[in-house]
Amino acid sequence: MKIVGISGSPHKKGGALQLLLAALKGAQREGAQTELYNVYDGEIKPCIGCIKNEERGCRFPCIFEDYGQILLKKIHESDGIIFATPVYWFAPSGPLKNFLDRMTCLENMIAYGEPSYMEGKIVGAIAVGADAGCLNAAGYLITVLNSMGAIVPPWGIAYSHKGDKALWDNKALLDAINIGILVSRMISLMKGERRKISFEEDHALAQAIQREILSELELTSLPVAR
Repeated sequence: MKIVGISGSPHKKGGALQLLLAALKGAQREGAQTELYNVYDGEIKPCIGCIKNEERGCRFPCIFEDYGQILLKKIHESDGIIFATPVYWFAPSGPLKNFLDRMTCLENMIAYGEPSYMEGKIVGAIAVGADAGCLNAAGYLITVLNSMGAIVPPWGIAYSHKGDKALWDNKALLDAINIGILVSRMISLMKGERRKISFEEDHALAQAIQREILSELELTSLPVAR
């Protein structure tokens, strides 16, 4: 199975990326092949609204040949996607929102007599930010993805209010790891395998994954409060 992680953060060692890595490592423990991408790594042109009631203009592949096109193909080829974003005014980051709009070309294949290309893909969402904004941003992601035909597993949302210290937020770390685990297991379940779909309260696993991420991101200790 193939799971793609999409980061919506410009901070390559920030909290959203930390928790997304944790989720992908949880998925790897379940045998998933994972790939990580960041919407800030290339140009993603804003959607220009090819979709119209009068005609079928919007379809996959999207008309723009940019980095967004590359990411759309990666999603099309995947079994599951995990999105992570910082909170920008109760919502995902601007580039990630642009990319979500561009994903309309995957969903709108229904206008051409095919299923939505998002139908049956398993998704999870991670948000890092202040107060109620986390649930707003993560909830927005899940609502859009589910409306495109994707499936959200139990415990499919994780969030932290601790910014670049999210990796030390024990609850958020465990929640993120479970997103990876449960997205993977749900994929297997959809393929006919018998899998246990339940939250794993495995603190030893969380500590092991935390150490791996600390090493990979060269974060040697808890960041100093600013």
